[in-house]
Amino acid sequence: MNEQQDIRQYDVLPGEVFVAALLETVEQMSGFVLNEVKNEISTAPEAGQTHEIIGAMVLQGEQAMLLTLETNKNSAAPLVSFMTGIEAAALDAELLNDGITELINMVGGSARARLEATNYKFVLSVPFTLVGDGVKVVVKKRTDSFVARLVCDEIELLLRVYKLS
Repeated sequence: MNEQQDIRQYDVLPGEVFVAALLETVEQMSGFVLNEVKNEISTAPEAGQTHEIIGAMVLQGEQAMLLTLETNKNSAAPLVSFMTGIEAAALDAELLNDGITELINMVGGSARARLEATNYKFVLSVPFTLVGDGVKVVVKKRTDSFVARLVCDEIELLLRVYKLS
């Protein structure tokens, strides 16, 4: 994608820019090629799957946003394993959380660079993870949001962007 020609001023959340940043980052860091699952009634994970790890960061600026990447341990393990070179069986909870935190950090940085020529200029917060069985982010105030589900074999990620201002 030629950012200079393809990026425009966004009137709505630039979700597809974040999807492109995630796709490129995952492929570069792990070799996995994710595919976006579109045209589904729901972007929620399939029955029985819960999100146990949510990587997140606040994008601070005139148009502040919250960026999250939701997954479970079974999806995180192969992804983090290929990113770090550590066998999946040797990854403990701390390493999985750290890997997802680093991934959200790289996605935020890539999206920031891609959006530099638009009205979406922001400073990245320190990335963090939320962990637990069935953990979720609830935004109290009704806000615009963007959701994309990305999969590759056993890996499933849910990318969300919430408009905060």
